[in-house]
Amino acid sequence: PSSDAAGAASAAATGAAASAAEPVTRLSPPERVAFRQIAEVLGSRIDPANRSGETAADTRTAESSARPAPSAAVAAPAAPAPVRQPLRPATPPPRVAAGFDARLLDRLPLAVAIVKDDDVVYANERYLSLLGYPDLATFRDEGGLDALFAGAHAARRFESGDTGRPVPLLARDGTVVPVDAVLSTVPWADASALMMTLTAFKPAPIDAPAAAPVVSPTRTEPAPIAPQTVDTRVAELEAIVDTATDGVLVLDAEGLVLSANAAAEALFGTERREMIGRPFTERLAPESRRSILDYLDGLARNGVASVLNDGREVIGVVRPEGLIPLFLTIGRISVGTGHKYCAVLRDITQWKKAEEDLTAARRRAEEASVHKSDFLAKISHEIRTPLNAIIGFSEVMMDERFGPVGNERYKDYLRDIHVSGTHIMSLVNDLLDLSKVEAGKMDLRFEAVAIGDIVSECVAMMQPQANRERIIIRSSLPAGVPAVVADPRSVRQVVLNLLSNAIKFTPAGGQVIVSTSLEDNGEVVLRVRDTGYGMTDKELQTAMEPFRQLHTTRTRAGGTGLGLPLTKALVEANRAMFRIDSTVGQGTLVSIAFPVTRVLAS
Repeated sequence: PSSDAAGAASAAATGAAASAAEPVTRLSPPERVAFRQIAEVLGSRIDPANRSGETAADTRTAESSARPAPSAAVAAPAAPAPVRQPLRPATPPPRVAAGFDARLLDRLPLAVAIVKDDDVVYANERYLSLLGYPDLATFRDEGGLDALFAGAHAARRFESGDTGRPVPLLARDGTVVPVDAVLSTVPWADASALMMTLTAFKPAPIDAPAAAPVVSPTRTEPAPIAPQTVDTRVAELEAIVDTATDGVLVLDAEGLVLSANAAAEALFGTERREMIGRPFTERLAPESRRSILDYLDGLARNGVASVLNDGREVIGVVRPEGLIPLFLTIGRISVGTGHKYCAVLRDITQWKKAEEDLTAARRRAEEASVHKSDFLAKISHEIRTPLNAIIGFSEVMMDERFGPVGNERYKDYLRDIHVSGTHIMSLVNDLLDLSKVEAGKMDLRFEAVAIGDIVSECVAMMQPQANRERIIIRSSLPAGVPAVVADPRSVRQVVLNLLSNAIKFTPAGGQVIVSTSLEDNGEVVLRVRDTGYGMTDKELQTAMEPFRQLHTTRTRAGGTGLGLPLTKALVEANRAMFRIDSTVGQGTLVSIAFPVTRVLAS
C-alpha cells in the first residue's frame, strides 16, 4: 500500500509539473483512473449486477498502470511530491446520491460545472480557476451564469451547440476567455442536471503563420489576425449587408444611428450621412416612438430579450410618400465593454394590403350570409302560407270529408299534390335550419337528453319506410349509456336524417344498424351503419356539399341534397363531433361523438 501511494503521488507530481509547463495534451495515469471510475459509476447505474466483475477488474488494471515503472538503479529515495493548495476550503466534496461523485469530478483535467434549474450547484477547481473565482460561493454571489456570458450572442452560441467557434465568457476580472463549451445531461442528486465542460479554445492559423499565442495555466488567448485580413473581412461583411433587401441600422446605447445599409437608404429615402448621428426614433411616426423606446429599454435591461423577441409593427416616416408600415426587429450586440443594437426593418405594405383585402372579403361574406338568412326568412313565409293551404286542402279532399270525389284518377292527382307539397315544405324547412345554423341564429334548448330513447322513437317512425323498401333495422341501445347535454329537437332530426339516408342508399334485403355506447374515454357515441352501396371519396365529398346529390346507378333518386350537410351542422351546433366513413360495396358508417364535457354522470 505504501508503494502504491508513493507511485500515485509521484505520478500526480509529474502530472502537475507537466501541466504547469504546457497545456495538458494527454491524460496522466491518475486522470485515467478518474475517468475510469466515472465510467464505473455510470455503468453501475445501468446494470450493477452484470458489470460488478468488470468494474473490479478494470480498477485493478488502472491502479497497476498508475504505478511508475521500476528503475534499474535508484540513487536516492524519491522526494515527497508537493501538495497542491486548493483554491477553496479543504472540505471533502459531497458524494451526490444516484449521480456523479463530486470527488471524481475534482480530479478531471477539465473545467466542469453542474447546472440545475439555471443555477450552478457544483464547480470543480479547474472551472473556478479558469474564470478567476476563489470558490463556488463567490461565483454565485457575483452573478453566476448571468455574469458568465459575454453578451447575448455568447449565450445564443452556447445554447445552439455551435462548437466550431469559441464561446466568449467573462472572467471575474472582466477579461474575455474564449472556450470550447459542451453541454450534456447527467444524473445528479436523484434527478437530471446539465454538465458544462469547458476547454481553452485553440484557434487555427489564418493565412500566414502568426505569432505563438500567449499561454497561461488558466486561459488561452487567440493568435492576432493580420490587419489586411481584418480589412478584407470588414469589407466583405459590409458588402453582404448592403445586398440585403431589408434595412439594417446599427445603433449605439442611446439609440443614435451609427451606420446604415443601402436598403435602409432606399426604404427611408434618405442618405446615410443624414441618418448617422441622429436618433433612430426620428425615422418613426410619433405613435410608434414610445413602443420602440420601451423595446430598447427592455433589451438594455435583459439580454435574453434580444434572443427571444417577436419584433414590432411600426409606422416609418419616409420621403417623399410620407408613412409606410414596417416590421422592426432589434437585437443587442455586445462588443468589448459597451452595447450596441442592430435594427432590421422590413416593408410590410403588401402584407397589410393582403390583410385588408382578406378582412374586407370576410366582411362581405358575413354581410352576404346575413342577407341570405333574411331572404330565406321572408321567402319561407311567402311559400309556407300557400303550401299549408295546398297540403291541408289536399288532405281534406283525399279523406272525402265533404263527400266522394267521384273519380279515382282525381284521388291519384290529390296524392301527387300532397306528396309534392310535403316535399317542398321539407325543403324550405331544411333551408331555414341550415341557414340558421350557419349564421349562429338557431334556437337550441340544451337539456339532459337520453340518446337511446330518441333513437327508439326515430326507429319506430322510420320502420314503415324500411318495410316498404324491405330493409331490416337493427338497434343496440344499452341501458347504461348516460344522458348527454343537447337540444332534443335537433338530435331527433339528426337521427331521422341518418336513418333516411341509410335506407335510401341500401338495396332491398340490406340492414341498417343503430347503436349507442359509452367509450373508455368517457364519450357517448351514436353510430348508424348500413350495408348499402357505399361511396368513393369523391362521392363522399360531393354528398357533404349543400344541394348536391349523387346520381349513380347504385342510388335511388329523391331528397333535397341537404341531408348530410344539415346533419353535420346540427351535430356541431350541439358541440359534438361528426365523422363519416364509407367503402364501395360495403356500406357507410356515421359516428356522432359527444365529448366528456357534454356527458352527464350516471
